[in-house]
Amino acid sequence: MQFKKVIPVILFAAVVLLWAAFSPEPAKAQFILSGDYDGHLSALNLHRTISDSLNSKAINFAGFGELDMNYLHKKWNVYGSIFATYNKGTSLSTIETPGSFHLGFFEAWFMYHLSKNFSIQAGRIEISYSDEAFFQARDWSGLVTSHNAIIAHYLIPDTSVMADLGFAANKFDPGNGVFSTNRTVNSYRYMSYLYLRKRLFDDQLALTLMDIFNADDNGVQQSLLYGRNTLGLTGWLSLDDWDISLGGNYQFGHVSDGRNLSAWYTALYVSYQPTSWLSLMPAFEHLSGDNFADSAEWKKTVHGFSILYGNMTRSFGNASVLSNSYKLNLHPGLNNLYFTATFDVLENFSIEASYHWFSLAHPYIREFNRDSLRIEIMKVPLSFMHQAEVTFTYTPVPAIVLTLDYQLLFPGAAMANYNGWNFNPGVPVSTAYIEIEWTPVFYPRKKRHLLFPPGSPATNHG
Repeated sequence: MQFKKVIPVILFAAVVLLWAAFSPEPAKAQFILSGDYDGHLSALNLHRTISDSLNSKAINFAGFGELDMNYLHKKWNVYGSIFATYNKGTSLSTIETPGSFHLGFFEAWFMYHLSKNFSIQAGRIEISYSDEAFFQARDWSGLVTSHNAIIAHYLIPDTSVMADLGFAANKFDPGNGVFSTNRTVNSYRYMSYLYLRKRLFDDQLALTLMDIFNADDNGVQQSLLYGRNTLGLTGWLSLDDWDISLGGNYQFGHVSDGRNLSAWYTALYVSYQPTSWLSLMPAFEHLSGDNFADSAEWKKTVHGFSILYGNMTRSFGNASVLSNSYKLNLHPGLNNLYFTATFDVLENFSIEASYHWFSLAHPYIREFNRDSLRIEIMKVPLSFMHQAEVTFTYTPVPAIVLTLDYQLLFPGAAMANYNGWNFNPGVPVSTAYIEIEWTPVFYPRKKRHLLFPPGSPATNHG
């Protein structure tokens, strides 16, 4: 990382700290200094069939540190967040440079409250909603996802109605200045979105509408942009011990090579809580995909659904070995049928067990043949992979969370050479990780305060 990119980060932190320390505070104004520090150590019993700079190391470490500075005023507030990441080794979904270190702005924005219902937010912003299939929150993967955006927020005091309208821009060259965000995740030049949520019948029913439009180039002609639109509707129903969520999304427009796009995504979740300490949830997700054997159709229209800048681990468990393909529109589709049981053993200790069955929507995949050095279409069984996972979560104090996770992946015949990984069909692959997250509030020390005032994105979207 170039030193000149570090200087603005240091200067910003110094200015905010000095301003908060020496400027007179108006009535009800407050400065909050907090942080988020996360260490993630994982072991992957996994190797690649092609060489890489890491030699597919089995032990991997991902560290994330964040310093948050928030100045709250009655009518406005300023927020700045500086992050530092350190990655050594690889993950299931990405290949990192050994010992890579990154430092920069995670968030830096200004919000002005025009009224008790309406506010405007501008700057580098993390966009995160309760369903992270399209906008992901920052997690241990190190893919720090924030957007250079302007967002108009509407929220009535009882939170039964909210609406967000936003526009974001991302530079073409990710190595040019601090304006760019992570282009690996934010694959757009321009993006706009609308998010609406309405709660009814004493919060027993909730409806959300989201429309996301993004425009990007093909990586060669920067002046030629292709548009892609994602329109979705989700309903959530709560009846005593039952929670049911049903959602559908349609994606249309063009992919970056000019082909037409027509794809869809559906999800159904049913949660049942028979006792105060047990929760059961069967669920099903479907992402449409391409039939690569139908070359005439595939040459003109793409049917693979992209989860955009979302978080695959939201419902795919930690099978993020799939995320490289399914963040793109070029894939054979995927079905995810799974079951999760959560046991609240103690107030601060829980166990979650889950089982996933991943299957392809179409029985063809595109693989790289190392002998011919060509992409070949291969017919494979529909059953792709099974995954069993157990997660232990312990919170010894409110600011510290310890997580221990162990999982077994059972690859099917279709995964023999998937994405360059050396899978042996029928032979289980074991992975595990331990994670420690600390979220302290440095100032003020008397009691823990909300980092965002009512009406801000962090409190709206949980």
